[in-house]
Amino acid sequence: MDTTALFIIVASGVLAFIVARALGTRFRARRAAWQAQQQLAGQSRQVRRAQARKKRN
Repeated sequence: MDTTALFIIVASGVLAFIVARALGTRFRARRAAWQAQQQLAGQSRQVRRAQARKKRN
């Protein structure tokens, strides 16, 4: 195996790691936003208004 092939293999591994990490971060953020939205949707209007009043004061 020559140096060029070894470099290509290492570079491919590094690139795959970087892409997988970026996609994982995006997926986690999207899932957290979806869960927060679902939690808000499950609350009653009265609870949401009470929390909004609490935040203002």
